[in-house]
Amino acid sequence: MDVRGWKHGVAASALSFVFFATAANAASGEAIEARLRALEAEIAKLRREARQAKLEAQQAAHAAQSSVAKAEAAQAGAPPPPPPVLVSFKNGLFVETADKAYNFKVGGRMQFDGGGTSQPLNGWSDQAGVRQVRLEIEGKAAQYWFYKLQYDFAGSQYGTPFNAPVQGGIRDFYLGVQHPLLALPFTKDPAFIHIGSYFEPFSLEFTSSSRFRDFIERAMAVEAIAPSRHLGAAIGAYGDNWTAKGSVFTTSFEDLNTNPVVGAPPLIGIPAKAGWFPTGGGQYFEFTGRMTYAPIMTQHDLLHVGVSGRYHQPNSATGLSDDRVLRVGNRIRSEAYILNQGLLGTPDLSCGSVALPGWTAAAAAHCVNNVESFGVELSAAHGPFSLQAEYLGQQVNRNPTNVALARMAGAFAPGGASHFFSGFYVYGQWYLTGEERAAAYDVTNKIGANFNQINIKNPVSAGGFGALGLAARYSALNLNSGPYSGSSLYNMLAYTTFIAPNPAAATYIANAGVVGGRQQNVTLGLNWYPENGFHFQFNWVHVLQASAPFNDYALFATGVPARQGSYFNGAHPDLFEARAQVYW
Repeated sequence: MDVRGWKHGVAASALSFVFFATAANAASGEAIEARLRALEAEIAKLRREARQAKLEAQQAAHAAQSSVAKAEAAQAGAPPPPPPVLVSFKNGLFVETADKAYNFKVGGRMQFDGGGTSQPLNGWSDQAGVRQVRLEIEGKAAQYWFYKLQYDFAGSQYGTPFNAPVQGGIRDFYLGVQHPLLALPFTKDPAFIHIGSYFEPFSLEFTSSSRFRDFIERAMAVEAIAPSRHLGAAIGAYGDNWTAKGSVFTTSFEDLNTNPVVGAPPLIGIPAKAGWFPTGGGQYFEFTGRMTYAPIMTQHDLLHVGVSGRYHQPNSATGLSDDRVLRVGNRIRSEAYILNQGLLGTPDLSCGSVALPGWTAAAAAHCVNNVESFGVELSAAHGPFSLQAEYLGQQVNRNPTNVALARMAGAFAPGGASHFFSGFYVYGQWYLTGEERAAAYDVTNKIGANFNQINIKNPVSAGGFGALGLAARYSALNLNSGPYSGSSLYNMLAYTTFIAPNPAAATYIANAGVVGGRQQNVTLGLNWYPENGFHFQFNWVHVLQASAPFNDYALFATGVPARQGSYFNGAHPDLFEARAQVYW
């Protein structure tokens, strides 16, 4: 036997044993380590589940405690905690409850105007100022009630007979209700009742918000004949494409003199009945209504028609208080308000703006029986192009007997019985940036069908240019009625009263018509909305015709001239006006 071979075999066997033993030990260690990792993961999972279970138990305990607290509060008669609310700062502060039963919005506007003219006439050659600074709160309560309060902090000079300004103050101030009990079978939503101070339902342009108007100023006919805001009550309704609203109103926060001195007749005659002194306050009332219909109403196309009517009973009001109706057109400012160029306006048709010593005629302040006004409106839009037009008329029914008595007492009271005044405008606008006015049409507005903010396609904040539109308007107003108007009346009165005074002047006045003047304007405008809440406007107004009145009626009695001043004819001023506006 070979000893060396045996030794080598033993050595190889030993090495093989060691190798396999080592490999077995390594495999066993890896298995143990894997098992430990699995146990650690299981323990971590159990810990997470324990923490989650503990959290859920705490939440359940808190919920149970809250339920108990609510139940105890309910048993004790305490109100439940308030629901969550939504708060938004987009164009103002808006707060609304989750159930939408309550909300309110804090908003406002600021308008800065400036301009100049080639012929100031009786206005200013250039001027700049603040037109409106308004703060407003509006909202909804208990789901069915709505309200609004709007206050204007800016003064507004209307150019009264004594150049006394009407200061800033309350504008919109109302509450209303729209309850399911007012539901009608042919309406989209229930009808609503509207009480307070707000725009009477009359005219498309006058009820448009100045935030979205296509021109800085309204057309002359609208300013002269539309009734603006008054205190009153109304009931209204609307459908998918129509609106209707009827109302009764009385005095207005925007009247020239809402609180005259009690017991002292301000510039009006004393009636024959001893002991009764009219004050010339706002004791008038009127009925107003408006209906609109849109046979075409899509996102891109619109055809809107409407009609308005108003009956005004002045009672003992005079041109000192009820000036917008009884002194027609005296607030007109050539469609450039900031320049204060007032060429038009009738005398006080009530015969009540003249005080004469010893005048006891009962006719004082009672020369007008009633006033009837109407308006028809049209608006159309197709894509970025839109048109709008209105025609307005006003019939003043006077008492010829009282007019004659006032004239015999020495008052400047031209005209006899009925007189008719009218005007119109038509304009078009084209948005160069593609915006569409039809999409902004709204029939659910409580004031009546009108236009809201257009949808700006590319605002400046998104890298665009905003909305840019070009507009052009033609407007006309005729406040003359009857014979001997214009230059013929002026020449007769000037000759017989100042150059060769004689009693014939009274005859001319008796035969003369009411002369408030005539004016025709053309306006070109530029509108730029860089963002929602910002509006920049530029207007150029060219007066095509201006035949101003000779209404220095107070001069005959007191020597104090009226607002119009000298007679103008043949002047063609150019008026430039710009506005920067922010609203929220």
